[in-house]
Amino acid sequence: MKKRYFLTTLMVIAMPLAALAVEQNPATPVLDEVVVSVSRVKEKKKEVSANIIVLDEQEIRLSPAKDLGELLAENGIGYIKKYPGATTAIGIRGFRTDTHGNDLRGHVLVLLNGRRAGTGNVAKIMTDNVERIEIIRGPAAIQYGSAAMGGIVNVITKQGEEKPAFFVEAGLGGFGGREVKAGFSGKGERVDCSG
Repeated sequence: MKKRYFLTTLMVIAMPLAALAVEQNPATPVLDEVVVSVSRVKEKKKEVSANIIVLDEQEIRLSPAKDLGELLAENGIGYIKKYPGATTAIGIRGFRTDTHGNDLRGHVLVLLNGRRAGTGNVAKIMTDNVERIEIIRGPAAIQYGSAAMGGIVNVITKQGEEKPAFFVEAGLGGFGGREVKAGFSGKGERVDCSG
């Protein structure tokens, strides 16, 4: 018993002395201060530390999906929950969008050209005029607030081309399915549009 008390007392006295010796040792390496800042500037994909998936224009054009919810489900991105009516939520890393009302209540943020889409219902966003879609998995709350705890779905739309042009498309399908589309694309001195 006396040995145990003696060893305990010895350890209590020796620990502060050992810590003091480490602090005074000039060979102990001191790390440089690292400042981390997050910005919304364009970066190369390989330089971004987050998990990013990009669906390009060709993938979107070849897909039979009519809206963003169908496209994300087809590509296996996140957990897609379809509700009755034209309402679809996406879940990424355990968080999902709020499809009924305020997009700030959800925890996966949907953006159009880098700005809030104003909805968490991904069935409301059509894919006809989409150039690419960037999906960032994981928290991006530093840049976008608590609505981006699970991730971000950024839909980038097409930009106008040099010469103004109109187009009309028509399609027929089985069971009497028909589809007609019309659009305009152009770029002027101060304005460009595609729709």
